[in-house]
Amino acid sequence: MNPSAGLLYSRSPQPLYLQVATIFRRNIQRGIWPPSQQVPPLESLVETLGVSRATVRQAFGLLEREGLIHRSRGSGTYVNDELPETFKLTLPKTWVETVALSSALGTTTIMEANADMQLPASLGMDCPYSKEGSFQYLRRIHTTSSGPFCYTEVFLDREIYRLHPGRYRHSTVAPVLDELHGKELTHAGQLLTIIEAGADSAEALHLPLSAPVAEIRRFACIKERVIYFARLEIPTRYVQMKFDLLNT
Repeated sequence: MNPSAGLLYSRSPQPLYLQVATIFRRNIQRGIWPPSQQVPPLESLVETLGVSRATVRQAFGLLEREGLIHRSRGSGTYVNDELPETFKLTLPKTWVETVALSSALGTTTIMEANADMQLPASLGMDCPYSKEGSFQYLRRIHTTSSGPFCYTEVFLDREIYRLHPGRYRHSTVAPVLDELHGKELTHAGQLLTIIEAGADSAEALHLPLSAPVAEIRRFACIKERVIYFARLEIPTRYVQMKFDLLNT
């Protein structure tokens, strides 16, 4: 047994079987456990990881439901021949990329505030522009064919929302805002931070509390006033970023 295993497990608030499942999942993703191959025997994993048989079996059950492995009575556990495609979201780095990505997503509204709301006192990011005015508040889940993957809170200028409430209500906000007011936008910013999922987002995204998520905060202005602010949470396993390191 690895002598540091107990300390490693104790650092995480997640149940032990979820931590072990993460180790197994990474072994598959990295090719340490190749497709079609048998994984190490139960007793070997128990000894190596310093966990109980029940914990390993729970972890196997999770990976089996994810379509990564299958268990054959009497012959062991095997990595599946074909592995499910892992959904990846390339985070946008410009307003144009934000609009393009948002256009491809489905959206479900969890809550829509009836009363006019103010922007939060702090947007949690550098934003030197005016935050005055009334806003429509929307709390949403964005989806793909794989299910929910993004929890979102959106504040949209109330007067802008009232011009086309149906369109904003049934679509992601950025593409509609860009189509109707894109030429008027003067400033836009975005901040990415890794945080822990809270109660609302964990429930909406089917995550354990405190699971790591990428938090994206973004705003857009017309002249010197914020007319759009959004805060998104996305499980980190879905997130990737691409850069051309020689593009200045």
